[in-house]
Amino acid sequence: MGTSFVKFKGFGFWTRDSFLESWLTTLLDEMRKLPTREPWQESLMDHWRVQATIDGGVMSVGLDDFLTETARTDFLLSLAKGALGRSDPLGHRTGELFVDLLAGKLKTTVSSPIDYLDGSEQRSGSG
Repeated sequence: MGTSFVKFKGFGFWTRDSFLESWLTTLLDEMRKLPTREPWQESLMDHWRVQATIDGGVMSVGLDDFLTETARTDFLLSLAKGALGRSDPLGHRTGELFVDLLAGKLKTTVSSPIDYLDGSEQRSGSG
């Protein structure tokens, strides 16, 4: 099972690919519900669909590439906060970290991995 580093503006967190796949799937589901989408949102969705199929520690969420304006970051932060309540248990903690990262509350880097796995994610993600 691979792990990938989710980064934004120099900070980020490590997560198992299966957890990240679950969280990206939740976000994609939320974005599909939007009545209209901007071109950058469509491109982000296409990117995430590809990334959600990758395993082996090379998933790239692409936040720095797509969130090039404050309005885009604010949009995705709002969407992610709303998605937390509908997320699968497998990706829920990854979603919480994702929200903290976008909100500027998470200050870890690639060289400072954190142990955030709770028992349910460890059981769901083992195998």
